[in-house]
Amino acid sequence: MLQKSGMSPGRPAGEDAVSPDGVFKNGAQSSADHASLSYVSDAEPGIRRLKTGKGFSYKGPDGRTVSDATKARIEAIVIPPAWTDVWISPDADGHIQATGRDQRGRKQYRYHPQWAEERDGAKYSSLVAFAESLPDLRHRVDSDLRRRGLPFERVVAAVVWLLDNTMIRVGNAAYARDNKSFGLTTLRDRHVDIVGSSLR
Repeated sequence: MLQKSGMSPGRPAGEDAVSPDGVFKNGAQSSADHASLSYVSDAEPGIRRLKTGKGFSYKGPDGRTVSDATKARIEAIVIPPAWTDVWISPDADGHIQATGRDQRGRKQYRYHPQWAEERDGAKYSSLVAFAESLPDLRHRVDSDLRRRGLPFERVVAAVVWLLDNTMIRVGNAAYARDNKSFGLTTLRDRHVDIVGSSLR
């Protein structure tokens, strides 16, 4: 029912916006607004999941047991029993419905279905434009790789070539820090063996 997410029709992935009242909003906040959802964060007080017997009980931010309707909403999220540090949005319309850590300690999310639909639509709609620009991008990469020395353009071209030809993930610092999982931009010397002109 609730699922992991992506982006939406007509909205670029990293779009930032200014609301009519002049308040700056990041892409996630804009997408939440577009999907008629509340932008929430697991840094805010939320519902806690407590192990009780063979199941779980749930306490709201005020410490009280949640209502039957809220419990039914939580159960529909299908939070894996093995997750730890579980945070559940007290808002049924929160764009994030729950977060937790899996057995490997990686942070995981459960999003509202409308959020997933909004984000996935934009992600997939942008693929056509990306596919149309690929030939030009590859031509530019080939050209920049022929530059002498290590100018910025040649380094960026090498990164793009590796992404295109090895299917390695881009990676990001937060994911590397939280999950000890690395991509091209977060690789460390210890991850690579160089022998002559061979890289492994």
